[in-house]
Amino acid sequence: MVRRTGNHFINGGNGKTLLRAAAEGKAEIVRFSLDQYHTMIRDGIVPEDSTIELLYGMLVRKDRSVLGEDPMGHSPLHAAVVALLTELTAKINGPNRHLQIQLPISIAPDHEPEPDGAVILGGIRDYLNHLPGPKDVTCVIEAAHSSLERDEEDKGPIYAAAGIGQYLIIDLREMRVIEMTQPDVANRKYRKVEFFEKGEVVRINLGTGESLNVDVTALLP
Repeated sequence: MVRRTGNHFINGGNGKTLLRAAAEGKAEIVRFSLDQYHTMIRDGIVPEDSTIELLYGMLVRKDRSVLGEDPMGHSPLHAAVVALLTELTAKINGPNRHLQIQLPISIAPDHEPEPDGAVILGGIRDYLNHLPGPKDVTCVIEAAHSSLERDEEDKGPIYAAAGIGQYLIIDLREMRVIEMTQPDVANRKYRKVEFFEKGEVVRINLGTGESLNVDVTALLP
């Protein structure tokens, strides 16, 4: 699972070591709580859009690029996957759940990732006054090329520690889906990792014992 190639970008720089050191409390970085982050958004210090997310108390610019290209860019591959995920909305949305696209999930005390997709329990209007938290989420989905190591090594532990039952990474390098399940909350990792190729079916966890069978081909550009 652990890959050593590629770049992790924080605000446009190579920040893999810095991000890990800060997460372990070894780097002298000012870390922000969720409340502080929300205040900065409300005061216009941080843009309220989908380009920034809070990870390990740090403001991290999202990397939607292809490996080796400008990390500030939004690759057509990533954009296509987001559009394909959006097409699943009609199959997922119902009175008891809905699909959220590139919107935040609050994970106390200092994470607010914005996954490319997330299956949320309840209806859209149930979240007019608060953001979904870990208990509201049955599945998170990230599309990754340049960001693959960050999504595996940095976001994976966040989602596992939060107890989110399923984490899917749409791996645009190998053109496959990586499924992580059985979160080990105490050790901040998923105990089970499986790989699904084109033509195989991955089951998206919808909660309450339900799932949606999706051909991996339908998730890939």
